This record gives sequence, structure tokens and C-alpha cells, in this order.
Amino acid sequence: MSKKSSLGRGLDALLGKPQAEISSLTGVQTLRLDRIVQAAYQPRQVFAAEGLAELAQSIREKGVLQPLLVRPRGDAFEIVAGERRWRASQLAGLTELPVIIRDLADREALEIAIVENLQREDLGPLEEARAYQALLDHGLNQEGVAQAVGKGRSTVSNALRLLTLNDAALRALDSGEITASHARAILAQPAKDRDWALEQIVSRGLNVRDAEALKRETRAEKPAVHTPIAVNPPRTYRQLELDLSRRTGTRVRITGEEKGRVELNYGSREELDRILGLLGFAAEE
Repeated sequence: MSKKSSLGRGLDALLGKPQAEISSLTGVQTLRLDRIVQAAYQPRQVFAAEGLAELAQSIREKGVLQPLLVRPRGDAFEIVAGERRWRASQLAGLTELPVIIRDLADREALEIAIVENLQREDLGPLEEARAYQALLDHGLNQEGVAQAVGKGRSTVSNALRLLTLNDAALRALDSGEITASHARAILAQPAKDRDWALEQIVSRGLNVRDAEALKRETRAEKPAVHTPIAVNPPRTYRQLELDLSRRTGTRVRITGEEKGRVELNYGSREELDRILGLLGFAAEE
């Protein structure tokens, strides 16, 4: 079996046996709990206290039914898969745990840890995104990450986009105040409107559909106010403005009397070129 297919299918495939049969493997050993240490990188950051207490009670009654997967780390053994069981076993007062020891490289250990958590649906959206980023940091590209964890490339790409949220949105997503779908709706907004979108979603309790429909109304910019040199130009100049406007096909304004200025308005480069052509001037490129 290839490494890619093993990782894509998770811990069962890696060990080559269904998890229900792991206890019968000769590779299972017993280690003192104090020789087992946390992984240097654990994708899952949140372990609900209530869930750990329930698992601890189950362990007190039935023991640890599934060994931990660990790898050598100096005089200790680092957890690759099974940190939740390790934590609950401490609560249950155990002093020894069944383990399977494998000599795994850092990236392989990380891949297995991610797969196990994904299969159990234990990772929050940001934990998942950060786990994928860790694999990228270990030298994989997005396609490689997708193959390693058995996910589609678009799934990996969409997850990674969450890491581009601003700090306030990241905190809201981490705390569960907004969902990953809300977060994607925020990312669909122009960058300048994302803080506003987050505030709208949280303060109004918007569902995902309403969040996706958010559109910030922008006030029309006020036209620039030009202070004329003469507020009331002579009548002859007003008529001249009309004549020049007809000639050039654009609005013309004349300000001043003995001294002043003539203003011609244009709305595009093409219109400017047309006016210059009427004046007998060809702009240089």
C-alpha cells in the first residue's frame, strides 16, 4: 500500500488493520503514562472538558480500548494519534497506556494527526486551516496537502483562505461567534468593508444567506466646489460659454473679467483627445 493512500484513509490503513482488531496486534506495548508526551504539533487545540470527563468515566469502566500511536522522542514517546485518550486517562487515574510505536518523520506524523482528527470531525475550521498551513510549511503544495489528508484541493484552498481574515474575524470564528460560512461571506466583501460586515453579522445575528447578501451602501461623492473668480460673469461671457459648449460638445465655463480662465470638462481620455483635436492639438503618447 502506498504512503499516499495510507494517509488518505487514516490510522486504520496506516496500521493495516481495522481499529477494532488493534488490541490483537503484537505491536501493541504498554508504556507508563509519564513516558508519553504531547505532540510538538497538535492540530486540535480545543478539548471540551465535558467530553473529556465522559471519556474518562468510560475508561474507568472499560479501560482504553484503542492504543495510542506514538513515536520515539529521546527517552520519551511523543503522541502522534490519541491525545484525547491520553488526557482522559490522566483524569481517570491510569498509570499505563497501550501504545503502538512507529518511527515516523515529522511530516508523516503531522499528516496522520490531521487525518485522525478530520475523520473524527474533531477540528474546528481554523484548526483545520492551520493544520493545512503546517503541512505547507513542511514543504507540500496545496495538491500534496489534499492528497495527504484525502480531501479535495478546493476544500484545502477554501480552508486556507480563512487564515486571511482580520484579527477580529479570526477571534469570532475561533470562539464560534460566527461560522466558517459567515467567514467566507466576509471574505467576499471588499477589504475595506470586512470590519463592517463582521459587525453587521454579529450585531444583527444574521444567518449565512443574509450575510452573503450584505452590501454596503456608499454615499455618492459630492461634486467638487469650484470658487469662481467672478460669481456673476458678464453677459457676453455667458453667451460665449454657450457658443463654445456647442462647438466642443462639452461643458465650458469662463470665469473672470479682464483676467480669468476657461474650463473645458471631459469624462474620458477619448473625449479629451476629441477636444484637443478640435483645438488643433495632438497629444503625445
